[in-house]
This record gives sequence, C-alpha cells and structure tokens, in this order.
Amino acid sequence: MRTLALAVTVSAVISVGCRDQQPVQPTAGAGPAYLISDGAHNGNAHVFFLPPLAPDPGALFHAGAFNATLSPVVEVCILTGDPSSGAPVDCMTSGGTPVLVFGPAPMALDLANEQYTGNWDTKSPTLLDPTKFYRILVRGAPKGTALGFLDVDPVDRGMKNLRTGDVVQFQDGRTLPIKLRIEDGAFGSTNPDHVEHVVGNVATTVTTNTGFAGASFPDNWLPQGALDAGINQVVLIIERIPVGPGTNDQTCLQSGLTEREGCYRFRTDPDLHDFGPFSQLVTAGVCVESPNLIGNPNAPPFELHRRVEVEGVPAGPTIDLAEVAAPFLTCANFGPTPPSIGTINSGSVLDLASAGWHALVRGIERLVTPEALHAFDLGAGGSTDGFSRIGWARHVTMTKVGGTDGNSAIAGTTLTPDPAVCLTLTHHGVSSPLGNEPVTFTVMTGAGTVGGGGLNAVIVTTDVGTGCAHAPWVLGTTPGPNTLTAAALASGSPLTYTATGTGRVTGKPLYIANEVFGSSITVYAAGASGNATPVATIAGGNTGLSLPFGVALDGAGKIYVTNSGGGGITVYAAGASGNVTPAATIAGGNTGLDSPTGIVLDGADNIYVANSGGNITVDGSITVYAAGASGNATPTATIAGGNTGLSIPQGIALGGTRNIYVANINNNSITVYAAGASGNATPMATIAGGNTGLDSPTGIVLDGADNIYVANSGGNITVDGSITVYAAGASGNATPTATIAGSNTGLTNPTLITF
Repeated sequence: MRTLALAVTVSAVISVGCRDQQPVQPTAGAGPAYLISDGAHNGNAHVFFLPPLAPDPGALFHAGAFNATLSPVVEVCILTGDPSSGAPVDCMTSGGTPVLVFGPAPMALDLANEQYTGNWDTKSPTLLDPTKFYRILVRGAPKGTALGFLDVDPVDRGMKNLRTGDVVQFQDGRTLPIKLRIEDGAFGSTNPDHVEHVVGNVATTVTTNTGFAGASFPDNWLPQGALDAGINQVVLIIERIPVGPGTNDQTCLQSGLTEREGCYRFRTDPDLHDFGPFSQLVTAGVCVESPNLIGNPNAPPFELHRRVEVEGVPAGPTIDLAEVAAPFLTCANFGPTPPSIGTINSGSVLDLASAGWHALVRGIERLVTPEALHAFDLGAGGSTDGFSRIGWARHVTMTKVGGTDGNSAIAGTTLTPDPAVCLTLTHHGVSSPLGNEPVTFTVMTGAGTVGGGGLNAVIVTTDVGTGCAHAPWVLGTTPGPNTLTAAALASGSPLTYTATGTGRVTGKPLYIANEVFGSSITVYAAGASGNATPVATIAGGNTGLSLPFGVALDGAGKIYVTNSGGGGITVYAAGASGNVTPAATIAGGNTGLDSPTGIVLDGADNIYVANSGGNITVDGSITVYAAGASGNATPTATIAGGNTGLSIPQGIALGGTRNIYVANINNNSITVYAAGASGNATPMATIAGGNTGLDSPTGIVLDGADNIYVANSGGNITVDGSITVYAAGASGNATPTATIAGSNTGLTNPTLITF
C-alpha cells in the first residue's frame, strides 16, 4: 500500500468560464490544498462528497439549500502522475480531451436523503490499473464546470481516499458508490433572486425563485455544435444584478442608453458561446420597473436588450431583442434595487416608483397602490439566440447629419454649418425621430466654444419633428485642428466632429455685391490682390439682380443676395457665373421684404434679412425664412414695430446663441434680439449714445467670443467713417474697446464688414 502526501491544488480543476460565464468558486490562492475538493475541503462551498467516499460533512450543510432541480454527471479520469510527487497533476488528455475511464454518467436524485447518487463500475468499460491514480469529478452537465473532485488509489477490493486514507470497499467486487450533495449557489449565484436548474434539449420553462425573471425553451434549442460535442443538457443560471448607487453597476447594460430595471445575468454551464447561436430562439423574460406605465400608449418605449459580458463586465454591442410575451413571469412585487426608485438614467434615479416597494404619488398627491404588472402588457420577454446580461433599455441610435463634419472656417469664427446629429427611436421594429431629447455638445480640443457665450459645453434639445439637434461651434483662435463631441443616451454616442481653423486666407473665394453701375456679384480667388480679374461674375438680365447690397453663402456654397432695388432675394448655385438665372428667388407680397440690405444664414441655413424699409414700414424690419425657402414665402418670424428700436437697419449678424444683432443707420444704434424673437419685440440690449462712437452704422459682425465689430459709414463724427469694437454683451452707452479711424486707415465710408 502506498503512502501519499498532499499535492493537488484546487485551482487545477476549477475552470473559469469566458464571456458572461462566472467562476463557480474563486480560485484558491497559492499553497497546499487537498485531494478532495468540496465544501468540506476548501472547495465549492455548496458541494459535498458524502459517505462512504468521504467523512460525513453534515455539520457544514446549509439548511434548506439542497437543489433538487439538477441532473449532475459523474466521470472518472486517470491522473497524469502520483499526487505525492509534489508536481501538479491533472487528468490525462488525448487531443486536448480528458481520457475518461468512466462517464460522464448521470446521477440519480435521492430526494428523501437530499443527495445525488451514482455507481462506478470499475471493471467496465475500462479495467482499473492498480499502478495508476484516479480522479472522480462531478459536473452539472457534460463538458461543464467541475463542481468537485476526489482522488482515489485502487487497492485490494476497494478504493482508498487519498485525503483520509480510508478504504471504500467495492460493492459486489466491482462497484464504487458515489454520493453527493449539491446546494443552491453551487454554480456561482450570489443574489437571493436566482435559479440554478438543469435544462435539456426539450421544451422547458424555468424562473427564478421570485418569478421575476426566467426563460422558456422550445424543443431542439441547443446549438448543433454543442450536441456534436456530447452536450445534451446544461445548467441554466439566472441571477439578478443589483444596479444603481451603492452597487458595482450604475446601470445594467452600461450601454449609454436610457435604461430601466430589472437586470439579470443569464448563463449556462457549460458555456454555449463557443458552439454558436441557439438552434431555436429562446424567450428570456425580465420584469420591468414602473407599473404606472402599464397599458399607457404614451409610455416610454423600452425593450429588452442583451449585452455580452467579459469577466463580468458588459462589453460589445447592445442587442435589442424581438418583443414577445412572457406569461411565465410573476411581477406583482417587483421593485428596484434598494434604495433606488424607478428609471436608471445614466446612473441617475428618476422619480418613478414600483409595485411592492413604494406607492405612487399621482397628480393631486394622493397615494395610489400600483396595479400588478402583467408581463404580457409590456411584452416583458424577448427572443434571443444567446445568453448574457439582459435588461430594459430604450433603443435609440444617434447619427451625424451629412455635411456637418470635417469642415473648416477661419480660426476664431463660427463654423458653417453647425455640427448636427439626429436621434432615431426603434420600437417594435418601427423607426421614428426622437424629439425633446437632450444632446450635449462639448469642445474637446482647439480651445473653441460651443453654443455661444464662451461655453465649453452646451445641451441642446432635439427637434420634435426631425429628432435632430445642432449647436454653433466657434473654432479656437489658433489655426489648426479642433474637435467636438456630441453625446446622448443613444447607441453610437459619443460622436466626434473635426474641423480645421484656418488663417485669414482661407482658400475660399471672396464674394462682392456691386450695388451701383451694373448690379453684379464679382468673385475673386482666395488671396487675390491688386488689379485682379474676377474668377466669376454674375451679371445680366437673367440674374434678377437689382442694386445688390448683401451677400451670404450657405453650407453647400449657394450664393444668397439681397436686392435693395426691389428684386427680393436671389439665390444662385454654387460656382455660378455669367448671365445665370437664379436657382431660387424669394419675392412677393407675402415675404415682407422691404428694400432688403443685410443678410446672414445660421448653421441650419435659415435666412435672416435686414429690411431698411420705406414701403411696408417706415423704420424697417427683420424677416426670417426657413432653409430652402423660395417664391412668395411667408417669413417664419418678423421683427417690426415701435418697440423694436429698428431705424433703417442695414447690417445683420448672429451671435453664438443665435441672438440677432442689427446695425441701424438712422438712429446710430445696435439693437440685439433674443434668438427666435418675432413681432413687436423689445431688444434684449441696445448700444447707443455719445460714448459709443457709432456713426451711421451699416455693417456688423461678431467674433467667436461674441465681441461686436461695426462698420460706420460716417458723416457725423468722421468724414470717412470708422470701425468700432464692443465687448461681448455690451449694452447702453458703451465705450468701444477699440476704434479704427483716421487718415492712415484708408477707410472711405465703409459699409459691410466680415471675417
């Protein structure tokens, strides 16, 4: 008889699953271990070998924890060496597969004694070799994780337990009885809301002990690859994942989407990921938060989603599951992870309560007991071809608006067009724009600003009709690359935009409106100087030009011209030249145009026009038109009336927040109106008075910090005019921060000004 010493470590036989599979028990630390690995010998705390193979471990049992819903298998392999040698030993393998002398063989349930039993016929199919050592392993299913093991040494008429030295006699000279207790938690579940249950390749429905989560399997659902590998059953493990403050997971899927509890980890032992998708779709069911939304057609459109885990951390894409009913759930008492209440929205808890935990406070602050959540009402199930984390989220994607990325502008000026995104909600397979949703635009590099007012970040709400949002981006003052991100609770978030800030010579043509002697638009190459010939000239009877005054370009390069002689606004294709017919003309009685002068477009190509007046109004007006407007178009907004302070407006500009700045030549003032202003609107600010230096102001432009630059055509203070500059937010009788005037300047009655 051989005398053996301890040599085997527990970690040699406890394998750790990948992806969303968790270890059954933590791997033991370095140092001596035992030749039995179970709950009585520093192994799986919920698995116990029983007499006659091991001493009675009954004192260590967890009362009421026996799991009778399993169908474990036992197998025996030959060890690679003598455990007393001190070297690690394991099962012998052939082609990477353990060489088994017995099994895997199913164990029978002995419910009365709360144990599983099996018999090892030591003479069939392989005779014992007395020179070898053997390991008895128990798994939840073929190819599954080893729940425990016991090493034995063949001796005369029996087997010796290498841990205790006890000899177990064979029954009928050849059969070794194997008995085992397996408790809840043997497969790694730690949350009280869980299930560990065997599932074969037949129709089966399994729920957690609370009924809050479960799965319904059809016949023949196992992947064919698993069947080919000899896997005809698995242990299904479902357990709740606590989320919210005070837990390891602020949200279930960590998807960047708007999420709602509950949250459950679905996995199998053995892990089926390596064998491909399920052969038939399985219904995974999870109870959902906020029963006050049951049956409400305006309820937030949440659906079940799945996300794979890598070592317990969600990773990879978030996959929405086709919505199906899960009538096997019992959700009446479902509630959030205490002390959280309601929707988990990017880690924040909103004010929606849940059945079984809190009463709801409704409109008149009366307490109402929530009705039970019926799974069918919210379609609390989802069809899936694989397991992982499963939870509730709203399926929203965010995409860039074409043409709003990769643009350039003069350093320190506003980029055109604005960076813009659109959010799309998908529910029941139908996609639609998602309005009233916040999008955060943040400057990342380049030291620019966004949203006006020198801000580094701004939150913009998406349009109800289009689901889109945009924000003005002022590039940094140093030429070079700039980046900005747009973020929302949506797949694809954040999106990064890049832009290049250029020097004053931008590589863009220079467009000039020639009002007198010919009515034309001349275009000069970037950097042109001296007696330069235009690269393009728009002139002739077909053009519709009539004393052109202002000129502006949209994001596509189309040319917009105000005709103060009564020709309305004419629009020409990008690159137009010669006696060309306008691509569009805004003119007619509905337009409100009245000797139009200044013109500017915002980042969405909406058109803002200063009308000097004389026909419709004495003092002039500001009219605004939708992007792409043409014909006898009615303005989307008109600023006119005695409260406005307008007095023959000439120049018009937009601030970073779309506030409207107007140069009024007749009363020497700058009036500022809030974004979206219309009607007889009172200015939010007026620059006027003797300290201002304003002198028949005609042109106006703002820099990226909303400092105000004004071209004064002169005649009152100076003969030749001046340029005056005012600090951002200036109002009243403000003194300029800078004034350009005098004989050295070369100024001769300046009108329009731009960067």
